[in-house]
Amino acid sequence: MIDRRKFLLSPLALACAADPAPNLVLITASGWRGQAVPWDGAPDLSAPNLETFGKQSVVFSRTYCASPKPDLAQTALLTSKFPHAAKLDDEALRQLKKCTPEEAIKAFEKAPFAVQIVFPDPPSIHQPNVASLHPRGNVPPGVEPVVRQALARFYGRCAAIDDRLGEILAALDKLNLAEDTVVVFTSDCGQQLGSHRLEGNDVPYEESVRIPLAIRYPRKLKPDARDLASQVDIMPTLLTLCGVEIPKGVQGEDLFGKTPPEVGFAEGKLQETDEWRMMVRGYDKLVATPKGEITHLFNLADDPYELTNLVHDSAQKLQLASLKAQLLAQMKKLGDGRDPSGLRIR
Repeated sequence: MIDRRKFLLSPLALACAADPAPNLVLITASGWRGQAVPWDGAPDLSAPNLETFGKQSVVFSRTYCASPKPDLAQTALLTSKFPHAAKLDDEALRQLKKCTPEEAIKAFEKAPFAVQIVFPDPPSIHQPNVASLHPRGNVPPGVEPVVRQALARFYGRCAAIDDRLGEILAALDKLNLAEDTVVVFTSDCGQQLGSHRLEGNDVPYEESVRIPLAIRYPRKLKPDARDLASQVDIMPTLLTLCGVEIPKGVQGEDLFGKTPPEVGFAEGKLQETDEWRMMVRGYDKLVATPKGEITHLFNLADDPYELTNLVHDSAQKLQLASLKAQLLAQMKKLGDGRDPSGLRIR
């Protein structure tokens, strides 16, 4: 658990002594992809508690994980560093006490608290009717029957997690703690579930790299809808809300700071032959090799299912050059395989 004495005696917290640090509850639902949320209009999702929570929160419609691989994404979440930069001794939010929902509800009885809630596989789930489901527009017809079964399991698990979410929020209400508790709902990374004929994750498609993000803190945050965010921004945002100074060396920023994020960035297949980098600017999405060689370009506004690769479209030449320049600048800023002069170091 975060050392609350250290937490409360930090310089920033002392300067705001009249405004004591809130409790913190970080909820991470592994594999819950960003398209499966009420604020995205997911047609097959049954999650009334998450829907209510979203209406009480600041929701970010396009949040990108640092890497769509659960262990790397979890490290990025807790350290505010992309996988290429994170080290074993980076702490940041690692001191959060990891709890099951039952353990967290018990911890609520002894405020102040700072916990991360993870969900074990539910012992049983109620799956929706496969015939009623809506596979995404990038699921090939030939695999649709299998995909419907996978979607039924996925949405059944989401519904079971939503039940637990309701219990967690109800416990905070019962103890009159909701007003003074920062609650975050997010995920480590998404999953393909048959989109582009793929299972699992670790690919740069939206189903894998987009995650949900909703932040509720009634005392300071009014419900709102925002756009871009990065997984590495979550930790600096929570520390700021809790009145704690952001450690040096982190790669994310406070999402409620003056400047909203300009790009989303992710990396995957690290140290493999098909290693990749991804950047989203506006609705343009670029995928490249670690050397900056562009392999894919999508316009997510016109092509949300990423079916048309525009990388060889002559009409996109100037836009492609601009995006590539920004990608390389972003990689340099993050120390992604480059020294301060911009030269490759690996």
